Amino acid sequence: MGALREKLGSAGISASFIPEAATDLIQSGIAPWTCASMLEFQTRVIALQLERENEARDLAASSNVDVVICDRGLCDSHAYLSDDEYADALAANGIDHAGALARYDAVFHLESIAKDNPGAYTKANNSARFEDADDAARVDERVKDAWSDHPVLHVVGNHADFAEKADELFGLIAQFLANSSDDCRKTSEPVLISACLLGEPCRYDGKAQPCEAVIEMAKRCAVVPVCPEVIGGLPTPRSPSEIQADGRVVDVEGIDRTAAFEAGAREALRIAREHGCKRAILKENSPSCGVNRIYDGSFSGTRIPGKGKTAALLVAAGIEVLSDDALRQEQAIHGKPRTCSRSHLVQYP
Repeated sequence: MGALREKLGSAGISASFIPEAATDLIQSGIAPWTCASMLEFQTRVIALQLERENEARDLAASSNVDVVICDRGLCDSHAYLSDDEYADALAANGIDHAGALARYDAVFHLESIAKDNPGAYTKANNSARFEDADDAARVDERVKDAWSDHPVLHVVGNHADFAEKADELFGLIAQFLANSSDDCRKTSEPVLISACLLGEPCRYDGKAQPCEAVIEMAKRCAVVPVCPEVIGGLPTPRSPSEIQADGRVVDVEGIDRTAAFEAGAREALRIAREHGCKRAILKENSPSCGVNRIYDGSFSGTRIPGKGKTAALLVAAGIEVLSDDALRQEQAIHGKPRTCSRSHLVQYP
């Protein structure tokens, strides 16, 4: 990763790197041979990978990061599990295979040296590596197969010199970034938006919550406005609701509104998929749309870290979610919101 970071930096490309989750777990003592099963271990790997990717995306959304590069990705776990086990490991982390694939804009698979030159394969440069050359070659093929459904998959073969392999990888990533649009005016990709941010009076109090940064962005990008609570069947106005510690959504009068909030979340996801939305901008603090913060359920005005029902479902489905607060920060820093020029999440093994 060091060589790639240097090459990208020299080209003026700001990159954030996510190290391999499995290696870090093994080096901390959590390994396939210390867990009850490979399924348990890979479930932990996926959980850590998701946590790191989400954190990197949140940081990139409010910084000048052009690309987030993952040493490994969620689908790698399929190489070590049966189809059913892989589905179970993903489900335990609130995601499925389609959602896992959708999280990555591009995948660059570097073939293992064990495939073409097993004598050059070594465990010496990675204390967490446990496969011999034959096993490494087999796993390499399974990893490549695991990503075969991704629409932007590049396979980088072996070279006589690893520096040449690194050069090919850098060239592919740089070309991918160059070809990626920095403005939604150049693409047909719409953005899912909390309707209240666009001036729609659909909040619980019957009012709108217009956000200048969102309205400005809507002039340049195709947008799909939604109010999950309204499409979930709740009236406007309505009693304010908050998520409780047990996950239920209850209004201030004590009525359980969980079913309506979850129905609205599912419908918002359906609409996002129908329109091809890969990203969303949602209203922070909302029990539906809160991205980083929600109210704590006491109706005292206390906010805590957490996600609303719709935000959580969109994230699990692989849709990039940004809050209105983060978009305002973008506008303050850069003079205009950069949401239409997203940071790309790229995976390469």
